[in-house]
Amino acid sequence: MPTTREVLETTISLEKKSMALYARFAKLFVRDSTLHEFWFGMARDEARHVGALDLVSTVLDFEGVLDRPSPIPLLAETIERLRKLLEHYLGEPDSAFAIERALAIAVEVEETELEDMVGDLLKALQEHDEYERCQRLLVHDLGELSYMIEQHCQDAALLQRCDELVNHHAETLRNKATRHA
Repeated sequence: MPTTREVLETTISLEKKSMALYARFAKLFVRDSTLHEFWFGMARDEARHVGALDLVSTVLDFEGVLDRPSPIPLLAETIERLRKLLEHYLGEPDSAFAIERALAIAVEVEETELEDMVGDLLKALQEHDEYERCQRLLVHDLGELSYMIEQHCQDAALLQRCDELVNHHAETLRNKATRHA
């Protein structure tokens, strides 16, 4: 059973890789201000996740509970798959990324368990305000991703996948609000 410290460090590392991927896309699409701002916003929101998790880690360290068993499981094969996915895309040459492919990669990354891991960690560690903030940002980002797919792709299946993600995370947020009402 991993410790909370190990789970937080692993999740932060993965979030930094997704932030780097989106920052790379912002650089690649710098000539189109709309695309540049979109990708930069995606990177910024990943940075917010990193910051929220780092803050939680610091607080738990002061409370002396960071080295206790993690409140959520961490599957080694899931982590390795996520790490390999992100490193694969980070290792590709810039010429491999047309806007359609970059958008498809973003959907693929957002479909992974990474966002759920962040949310599960924040919920389990009683950081409900940070959890709700992260969920709202995620729904917003996915809505923007959906819009970008509509504007720059002719891929109805990709748009549907993204819209399903928006709906899934929006429903999660609605259910949380209903339980606390």
